[in-house]
Amino acid sequence: MRYALIGCGRVSKNHIKAAALNDLEIVALCDLIPEKAKKLIDEFSLKSDIPVYTDYKKMLSQEKPDFVAIATESGLHADMAVYCAEQKVNFIVEKPLAMSIADANRVIEVVEKNNV
Repeated sequence: MRYALIGCGRVSKNHIKAAALNDLEIVALCDLIPEKAKKLIDEFSLKSDIPVYTDYKKMLSQEKPDFVAIATESGLHADMAVYCAEQKVNFIVEKPLAMSIADANRVIEVVEKNNV
């Protein structure tokens, strides 16, 4: 399964470990600070040619992952989850899913509509 990670901060290490344990093919990393992604590549001895993006939308369109982990700041989760679902990409989200019930319901609606 083609896997990508959005957000390469402190919790991202857990996502990289989980991806490796589950034999996921890590195809891209995304962070507003590219050096964070490059540090993960080095720390976990990932393939040196894994693309690093600063724009998750561009990453999704170019890399076409099957599965994405969203590990960014909490206030960004809902919009990123909605975008992934609209692109028909399966995803997991660090807690919280959203900062409001309205945003959580919006994510659920789009997920159900797109069967992800």
